[in-house]
Amino acid sequence: MAGPRILIVDDEIHLRTLVRPYLEADGYEVVEAANGPAGLAAIERGDIDLAIVDVMLPGFDGIELVKRVRETNDLPIILLTARREEGDRIAGLRLGADDYVTKPFSVPELVARVGAHLRRKMATSDEVEEPLVSGDVQIMVAARVVRVRGREVELTRREFDLLLALVRRPNRVISRTELLNAAWPSTYFVEKTVDVHLAGLRKKLGDALNVSAVRGVGYRLESS
Repeated sequence: MAGPRILIVDDEIHLRTLVRPYLEADGYEVVEAANGPAGLAAIERGDIDLAIVDVMLPGFDGIELVKRVRETNDLPIILLTARREEGDRIAGLRLGADDYVTKPFSVPELVARVGAHLRRKMATSDEVEEPLVSGDVQIMVAARVVRVRGREVELTRREFDLLLALVRRPNRVISRTELLNAAWPSTYFVEKTVDVHLAGLRKKLGDALNVSAVRGVGYRLESS
């Protein structure tokens, strides 16, 4: 049986040639694209399980690719960025990228992150459908659907995971480290990543989400 299909979107052929054999050695099928439009077309065909996307791409860049993919698709996306591209990393995460790796990077570490994201995706898809309710917010866990007062609200993958972590532990302070572990399979991210995604979550859910910051610790969901 064929393994999961991994898409590498990078205009540097030597990088694709470097990464490909490591992925294939772990049992993955590898698809390659050299620019943004080709990468988007490969994803739109519907048989890609995870995408590794360079930020600097011809056609349109990796940030735009993440934006377009997230309009219709929730597959895991790992960004490849230069060390000084912090603004791009934050923009990509806000738009729904799941992870980032800075160049130069360890290929075995990248492959390990691919496996972690795919395992997380599989575990999520196996969940039994069960509604969780917190005030005016209703969460359909397996379907990954959130409704506020009956209206469906579209969240990114990470926003959904953060919300779920908060709702499952109401009226308790949850540290930023715990939230990182709940929403990302890797602890590589700095803690401000949580702040960025929670700001987006609060904006989308408005007063239906009563989350307060506990200075120097983390966040608490107030639930009556």
